[in-house]
Amino acid sequence: MANLFRELRDPETGRWVPKEVWYRVRGAIAVLLSLGVLLGGGWFVYGKVRDAWIDYRTAEDYIDPAGVADVVVEIPQGASTNKIADLLLAADVIRTAKAFDRAAASDSNVRKIQYGLYKLRTQIPAKTALQMLLDPANQIKNQFKIREGLRLSEVLTSLAESTKVPEKDLKAALKNRKAFGLPSWLGSSDEGFIFPDTYNLPLKPTATSVLKQPLGEFNKIVQDLAFEERANALGYKPYDVLIMASIIEREVFRDEDRAKVARVFYNRLAKGMPLQSDATIAYSVNKTGTIWTSDADRGKKNKSPYNTYQRKGLPPGPITAPAKKAMEAALNPADGDWLYFVPINLDTGETVFSETYADQKKAEAQLAQWCLATPANRKKCA
Repeated sequence: MANLFRELRDPETGRWVPKEVWYRVRGAIAVLLSLGVLLGGGWFVYGKVRDAWIDYRTAEDYIDPAGVADVVVEIPQGASTNKIADLLLAADVIRTAKAFDRAAASDSNVRKIQYGLYKLRTQIPAKTALQMLLDPANQIKNQFKIREGLRLSEVLTSLAESTKVPEKDLKAALKNRKAFGLPSWLGSSDEGFIFPDTYNLPLKPTATSVLKQPLGEFNKIVQDLAFEERANALGYKPYDVLIMASIIEREVFRDEDRAKVARVFYNRLAKGMPLQSDATIAYSVNKTGTIWTSDADRGKKNKSPYNTYQRKGLPPGPITAPAKKAMEAALNPADGDWLYFVPINLDTGETVFSETYADQKKAEAQLAQWCLATPANRKKCA
């Protein structure tokens, strides 16, 4: 520093040399200006890069989690991530499908999105949309139920009442089986495949959109159970096993008895005995809600092919749409030599299985005793 000042003074007089001072000041100013330019340019470049990045991100995705307006989106059964992204994009919930795909790829819970109606917001980030779909509070619970054990006429009446779709439209839609991808091995009857469960009502119900859900569920259950392959391995056509499952659905009180009842009926078929199923008799005479039948119902005057007291073999079609447990029992009957069964307590469903007719008569006597025990019991046995 001392040397610097000496260079700026005249060595003889010791005075400041203006010219040297100016050179030095000018040089310093030049350096400072250069630094300013560099710093300003860097900040300018940084700003441009930052703005470009924000523009890139917002071009793909919305940024405000609050969104703009409420919107209802319907997620169909079995929808893939790509399908969900397309539906959200069409409703202006997300800005691009790519943004939702990226959000879904980072969250394994995307597989837990259920089908149904969802209350969402338009123009929200894809990640926010995903979180809203995973929150049950955003699902609109507008459902219809198909109960187990109902015959087709009861199911269609119930569906028409709960969905406001005319019953005639539902009947007409059932005729187009290709539209629902139903198995080719099904028989001509429309009974047996409107799968019992609870479903979400479509946003704009039509006969096809309403039926698509239970028929789609039937297709899924058939695939899950490997129904056709296991039926063939059992030595029966898949449609025959479906008919068997429908009888089990109506005959059995307790889950633990399903496979045993299946074995009884398969044993009777193998021996050439009539099934003698009261459930099929009730179907033949159009009795609903009960499987109790009279001697007249079971007699020879009843020429119905569903009169399994007078006709051997399986009836020509199902008598209801069986639930999965009944289908599983029909595919996997228990081991045993039983030929008969009868419930002996209609409250608990306790059932006795017998190999001989003599033992069956003893069990029937137990049922008769239970029926006479109280007025309430007599009413249940009527």
